[in-house]
Amino acid sequence: MINATAAVSQTGNVTATVRTAAARLALFTLFLACGLAVFILGVDYHTRFWTTTSGAFKVGMSALFLVAMLALRRSKRGRVYWPAAFAFFAASLANVTAWYLAEPVQRWLLGLVGVEGWGATPQGLMWTKLVDVVLRLAPIFALVLLAREGLGSLYIRKGNLRWSLGIGVLAMANLLAMAIAVGASNGRDMAVVFSSLPWWSAFALMNGFMEEIWFRGLFLKRVQPAIGAAGAVWLTTLFYASSHLFATYIEPAEALVFGIITFTLGCAWALLMQKTNTLWGSVAFHMAADLYLLIAFGI
Repeated sequence: MINATAAVSQTGNVTATVRTAAARLALFTLFLACGLAVFILGVDYHTRFWTTTSGAFKVGMSALFLVAMLALRRSKRGRVYWPAAFAFFAASLANVTAWYLAEPVQRWLLGLVGVEGWGATPQGLMWTKLVDVVLRLAPIFALVLLAREGLGSLYIRKGNLRWSLGIGVLAMANLLAMAIAVGASNGRDMAVVFSSLPWWSAFALMNGFMEEIWFRGLFLKRVQPAIGAAGAVWLTTLFYASSHLFATYIEPAEALVFGIITFTLGCAWALLMQKTNTLWGSVAFHMAADLYLLIAFGI
């Protein structure tokens, strides 16, 4: 009798585990589809799909996420999922503000400082990135503060700063040394490289800060209740890697290799952020990866 009861209990536990895993897989799939809509179809960094040049699509996606967020917030059963909807809404709204405001603001700022545009000079690269960062992060910060969650919910906090920055700075030293060696072997004019380094460093710092918040800091804690800590890492890594498959600074034939690189880096940055409870080490590591491309290859 005891053995029979134990067997029934064990069977019930297995069934519950399977149901939980199935539910998490379903939510993971749904979240992935939402993320691809934001980070592949909704961005303006490439023109592979008609949606990337459609303001109506960006606004429509943001409206859809807003409706879902409000509905889940009011639902007793769905309230646990509203933070995820909030994250998708904030990430999508960042696409809207950048789409409608980036070009005129960049044109005004570049005229004000008297430099050429995106990619034409290191200075232009930095100034245009500044506008992009401000326009994408402003709605995210505003929504987080309006929700009274605080910037700590984006991992902008001290956390385990010693370990976080320690790993980030070590990665930076390693990648910068390799970048200089590869750049010199590729025949890069190192005098030009070093004169451009302050501007490239500012660009890389801003880009790393923005992407660590946009791809990871905004999502990791908010999707974790629904899909678990490991699921949150895999999800945000797929967001980041899939978005970079369409980067305009790589050839289509290089996309698969670049995808593997961005996938592994994205996974490392998500884990570092999650384990140290701060984004600063991931930002430093990300900054180093961007500088590697700029120094070694001029990308």
